This record gives sequence, C-alpha cells and structure tokens, in this order.
Amino acid sequence: MTDQFNGLVQWSDCISGQKKATDVIYLDFCKGFDTVPHNILVAKLERYGFGRWTTRWIRKQLDSCVQRVTVNGSVSKLKPLTSGVLKGSVLGSIVFSIFINDMDSGIECTLNKFADKTKLSGAVDMLEEREAIRRELENLKEWTHANLMKFNNTKCKVLHLGQGNSQCQHRLMNE
Repeated sequence: MTDQFNGLVQWSDCISGQKKATDVIYLDFCKGFDTVPHNILVAKLERYGFGRWTTRWIRKQLDSCVQRVTVNGSVSKLKPLTSGVLKGSVLGSIVFSIFINDMDSGIECTLNKFADKTKLSGAVDMLEEREAIRRELENLKEWTHANLMKFNNTKCKVLHLGQGNSQCQHRLMNE
C-alpha cells in the first residue's frame, strides 16, 4: 500500500503503538432507495417510537407513489408502489437512514453507513479477526434477507491496508 494508506492505518487502527493490518469492505445496496419495503419501514418507524400522526403522514407519502408502464404506445393502469422511497428528496434520505439504522445491531467490527453505501472494517492480523469480519458479513447478509434488500456484489470492494496484510478473500452472497 502507499504511504498515505499506511498513515491512515497508523492513525485509525493503532493499539499500543503497533500497526494493525485492516480490511475495509465497501458495500453498496442494489437499488437501495427503490427497494425499501413500505411495510417494514413503517413497522420500524413505529418500533422507534415515531408518533401515530408522523407514521400516518409518512405512510400517506409512500402510498401516494404510483407507477405505470408504457410499451409501444400502450399505457398500463396506475399501480401503487409497495417499495421505494423518493431518491434525492429530504424525506427519502431520512426514512432510508431510519430503515438501515438497525443494520449494525450485533455488529462488533466498525460499520459506517451513509445513504445506500456501507463500510465494514476491522483488523485482520489474526485468524480470529478475519473470522470476525466473515461473521459480520454473514450478519449483514441475514439483515438484507430479513429486510428484503440486496447488496450489489459488483460494486462491493475490499481495500487491504497495512504492512503484512494477508489480503484474505472475503465472501458476500457466495461471491
């Protein structure tokens, strides 16, 4: 790795003055904003203690979303959407953040979330640390299944940092 990445490891992952080899796994949701299931989102809002009025208002905003398809000049009837939040809107960004808020439940490694991007990182010097990252990836996979979401495996990348990094292979959804 370049000196700037080694400097990043020195700054963020030093324990008692020792450099730690670290893997950073960048995860990207597959059409994240488009696939948020409305019923799961509303249940999470209620679980987080949002008031009945606020939950109804958000539900009304979500229920007002409809779509239709045009093929060769033929137009289908309007159909209500049962998933997705408005990408680029303030409400869409907020409810998406609320939706993924519980993704780090039970995660022991470092997990950073920003919109539909997620970053999992942890030390990989010892076998136990590498296994911890593998467990965390499994936990994230289970979260995506429970919440009807998917990671876009082609956009998921691993950055191996630190001297002596074993550059172990990580698997997500059998890839």
